[in-house]
Order: sequence, then structure tokens, then C-alpha cells
Amino acid sequence: MAKIERSIVIHSDWQAVDAIALDGARNGEWYSGVESSSADDTYPQVGGVCTMVYRAGPTTFNLRQTVREYVPGDYILFDIEGGVIKGTSRWSHTPEANGTRVTCLLEYEASGGGLGAIADKLVLERLNTSQLEESLRNLKALVEG
Repeated sequence: MAKIERSIVIHSDWQAVDAIALDGARNGEWYSGVESSSADDTYPQVGGVCTMVYRAGPTTFNLRQTVREYVPGDYILFDIEGGVIKGTSRWSHTPEANGTRVTCLLEYEASGGGLGAIADKLVLERLNTSQLEESLRNLKALVEG
């Protein structure tokens, strides 16, 4: 199982972060690789679903993100599946002196057994890491204006 964790300090409170980060229609504005997204009426509450069209390199696929746990101001945990991956994405907040540290822990498995694991190590993990880092920078820029 691949595990990627990255964080960034955003100079704002968690409510301003979540106003953008948890608006399912806005994922394409900040999450690298997301071309479009939409959420059901219960999102981001537990059981809510956000579907996205996601581009990873030359491949485009549908990604489904379902809220498993949500504690406002603390963390949100998503089950994710689509394309060649299945796993979880945990986004958490930690107060900082002049803002909020946003941390994402992405844990996933690539489909395809042994070949999928090799492809993950050679390509997917690097791609997912760079897209997560870019996404955090984009979110910071949007929140901080």
C-alpha cells in the first residue's frame, strides 16, 4: 500500500479552508488533475459523495470520493476509488500561530497485483505526490486570496 503525506500552513482559519476545500463543485479549481467535480446533497457529511473526472498523466478516469468520517475543524476521511487506485484520503487541520496547518494522508493500492505495484512505484506514486503538493499550494493560494 502506498502512503503519501504532505502538509502546508494556510494563513487563515479552518472555516475558510473548508469553505473551499469541502465545496465539491470547486475541486477542479485547486486539486491538481481534477477536470470537473460534483457532489450529492449530503456532501461533505458522512455518506456524502463527490464524483470527479480526474486526469493522471495521459489517462482520464472517474474518481468517487465518499465521506467516511467528518469532525468539523479536526479532520475528514474519504474512501476513494477510481481508475487504478482504491484507498483513503484523510485531511486534517492543526491550529498554527497565524493560521491552519492542513495535512493530507493518502493511502491507496494500485490495481493489477504485482504489476500494479511496480507501476505504482515507478509512476503513480511520483505523480500522486506531485499532484498532492501542487493541490496544497493551489488551496493555499485560493484561501489566502
